[in-house]
Amino acid sequence: MLASLTPLTHFEYLLAAAIVLFLPGLAWQAWLPADERDPLEHLADSLGISVGLTTLVGLAGFLMKIHFSAMGVVGLYGVCLFIWVGGLLRPGRFARINWRAIALALGGIALLVGALAWRLYQARDLLLPAWVDSVHHVLVVKLIEQNGGLPATYTPYFPSDFTYHYGFHLLAALFSGLTRAPAELGTLWFGQAVNAVVALSVYRLGRAAWRDRRAAA
Repeated sequence: MLASLTPLTHFEYLLAAAIVLFLPGLAWQAWLPADERDPLEHLADSLGISVGLTTLVGLAGFLMKIHFSAMGVVGLYGVCLFIWVGGLLRPGRFARINWRAIALALGGIALLVGALAWRLYQARDLLLPAWVDSVHHVLVVKLIEQNGGLPATYTPYFPSDFTYHYGFHLLAALFSGLTRAPAELGTLWFGQAVNAVVALSVYRLGRAAWRDRRAAA
């Protein structure tokens, strides 16, 4: 399935994955005071914040019985983009250019893209994610898409309450909605992206534990 996608489609999917995984966290951190974290630590924190915020917004929507349309989701990410850019353009934000930090950020991003490319190559002939219950995960993603948010039950597929942990599935549904990819393709592609960015969490933990970039890498 992945082997049939064009390079342009992969690039569009890459942008959508970056929006889902990083943009809310980047917007959150853009207005925080400067600190000693390096760009990859900021990126790792953006990942964690984005995942946390998205799951909480999804839960809030469920509790308040809000159903999100495709345009509504695009609008929310548009607000995040506006907040992020506004934070970047604050006076004094880039009073001094740190070329070393820029090089570190670009190098780290290049490694992440390389890891993603390798994951996609390994999964190029799969029709579904390589999990024993991948059909069930795809069903949950499709159900969230159809419901416009977290569902209360598995209706119309079978009469049972929805009590499953939903973090990945909500993110995958957002990705599938932004790219207009079928749930099975969106889950497969986005799953590779999530596996690739795990490297950021390992780096962040290493930096927090040892404050040594070489040990963290």
